Amino acid sequence: MVMNTKNGNGHLTDQLRAVADPTRRRILRMLEQKGQCSIGESTGLCARDIEAKIKLSQPTISHHMKILEHAGLITSQRRGQWMWYRRDERAVKEMTQRFREEV
Repeated sequence: MVMNTKNGNGHLTDQLRAVADPTRRRILRMLEQKGQCSIGESTGLCARDIEAKIKLSQPTISHHMKILEHAGLITSQRRGQWMWYRRDERAVKEMTQRFREEV
């Protein structure tokens, strides 16, 4: 049986797998901070900012961002030549609440 990853326990499992990685947790913490975006947004960071702060290659950062986005914990938007990422605060809060209910 295949579980729908957009709701139910499968979605929580995807989210927990996403935050199990220390680099992805660090990225989520960075995305929570205000006023650090080089393209002038008040929230979030562009891919270039994340690469500079984490000091990993663009393909590695892209891999991490895709996992976080698939888990529903971040959103992305193209801004000119850059990808801009924001943390989905509602999804992060719901994940922590669901985790508490499950354990």
